[in-house]
Amino acid sequence: MSQIKLSSLIRCIFLTALVIFPFAAHQAAAYVVFCLDRSSTYPKWCSNLPPSIYTHVQSTYWNVGFLRYWTLSQLPNFLIASPPLVVISAFALDHFRSILSEFQGVNGKINHGTLGQNLCLTPHAIHATIFSSILLFASHTQIVLRLAASMPFTYWAAAWLYMKYPTWGTLWVAWSVIWGLISGIFWATFLPPA
Repeated sequence: MSQIKLSSLIRCIFLTALVIFPFAAHQAAAYVVFCLDRSSTYPKWCSNLPPSIYTHVQSTYWNVGFLRYWTLSQLPNFLIASPPLVVISAFALDHFRSILSEFQGVNGKINHGTLGQNLCLTPHAIHATIFSSILLFASHTQIVLRLAASMPFTYWAAAWLYMKYPTWGTLWVAWSVIWGLISGIFWATFLPPA
């Protein structure tokens, strides 16, 4: 392995800070306004570690939290969110299984020839797995219908499904087209879950 250059490390830290700064600045501004002003009521979230107005709003007004969205009335949202969650999860599991079996094989050499065994997909698979788990267990699950389209992993998963299971792949494409049309109508008329 090559040594990490100090300039590369500093650049990575700077770019990461650049992305995190707006969120942290918003949290700090909210803390100053709501938590340091002793003339008003001291909100409960101010004593949390770390104090986060975003977490407070999500929990209080949107009922977001671990398994809090898992109610019978939300079953339709879970059903419409299941196609992308299932495809992403199935491809991620297949990818992890392929990578692990390759590492247990001949001297840990990876075959980059197939989609599921491409080691470069591993960071995307980890991200997609964590992302899908958060959406499934601690958020409004149907958000995946909007956010999955922003992840390249979704398209690799669809290609994998189409190559490995052509019938299911065709159904996935049909569902994607139909849902795209329906969600466009929902979005234009301000209806959930678009």
